[in-house]
Order: sequence, then C-alpha cells, then structure tokens
Amino acid sequence: MTDVNIVIFDVDGVLLDSLSAHLQVCRDEAKRLGLKIEIPSVEEFRKLVSHGAIISPMAEFFRSVGFPAAQAQVANEDYRREFGQKYHVGLFPGIPNMLAEVAATGIGLGIVTSNTRRNISSALGHALKLFDRRCIFADDDSRRVTKAEALKNCASIRGVKPEAALYVGDQPRDFAAAQLAQVQFLGVTYGWGIEPDETRFPIAHSPNDIAAYIGARRNRHLHETTHSGSNSL
Repeated sequence: MTDVNIVIFDVDGVLLDSLSAHLQVCRDEAKRLGLKIEIPSVEEFRKLVSHGAIISPMAEFFRSVGFPAAQAQVANEDYRREFGQKYHVGLFPGIPNMLAEVAATGIGLGIVTSNTRRNISSALGHALKLFDRRCIFADDDSRRVTKAEALKNCASIRGVKPEAALYVGDQPRDFAAAQLAQVQFLGVTYGWGIEPDETRFPIAHSPNDIAAYIGARRNRHLHETTHSGSNSL
C-alpha cells in the first residue's frame, strides 16, 4: 500500500460549512439583478451536484441555479469582491482538531479549491498555518491550472509520486480530478454532493472520520513495511 505523504483538501463543503451562504449569495444577486429565479434548497442543490451539475468555478455555480451566462459573470464579480466581507462562513465542527491531528503525523497539508485565496484565508484563520503554503491552489492564483494539474503540482512540490497524495473532496467532479491526476481520493458525505451510499471510493461522514481514515492508512502502511522487512531478513 502506498503511503500518504500529503493530504490535499477541497475547501467548501470539506473544511468550510459554506453551502447555505453560497445559496444566499445567489438569492441576493438574483434580486439585485432583477432575475425571477427560484434558488434551490440545500438538499435540492446537493442532489444537483450528486448528479453531475457543474458548479465551479463560481460563475458555473450561478449558471447551475438558473442565471443566464451574462448575469452569472456579473454575479461572479460581486462574489469575488464581497463574499468574504458580507457572508459569514465557519469551519465545520471538528475541523481544527482533525487538521492538527493529521499535521502532527508529519503528513503535509495542501489545498486545491475553486474558491479565492482571500476567502479561504479569512475563513480558515489560524488553521491556515498548518498548510504547506506552496501547496495552496485557489481560483485567483497566478498559477492558472486545473484541479487535476494542481493536485499533480502538490505532489511534485513535495517530491513524491502522485499516488502518494490524497485528495479530500465533496463532489463527484473532485473524484474525477483525482483520477485524472492519479492521486488517491476520499469523499465526504457532509458536504455539497456525495451521497452516503457512494461505492466508487472511500467516504467519510465527519471530520473525525477523515483523521481516522488517514491514521488507519498510515498504520497499515507502517505494518506492511515492517512485515516486509522482517520477511527479508
């Protein structure tokens, strides 16, 4: 079993409990732009995502709930400029402890997200110091790369093969990016669009589950390495 050298997190729906705030942005922008759109509920939106709706970058999020293309771009500019100041977003309960527990093992932490660096820095606060800053890829990053390319870059920065990286995401499209990058994937069911009955990849139902999964993977790898070494003597 390949060891995990770096755990790379999506942000919205994995670290940040931000879906309600994003849907509220849509309601506010629809009203401001004079659009007659019925914005879906949290559960309705999760169903859209689980069935493959394209919701990132944020302009696609607006389009997915009914904004015409031109208005989606206008709303996206407002979002990039104002979201961090106007809408409160917090970490899911248990996230700080989970991040500290994983970091304490010596595993590197990275971020690959379609949100902006400004927004995630504000929301993560002191927890941001646990991450390898070289491995933070956001929507407004000067390194204009896809999620899959960003995942590969994180592994390269750490000096390991892609299969030694684990991406933690909350959407089927995160899984697709991980497959394309040839990195491991762990899906979370408390986020924006992975169903509890998913069978294509391992899943976590809480931040505690994330830490437990990573700990179990590391312990199993150490056991296999020790056992292999014993047999070679």
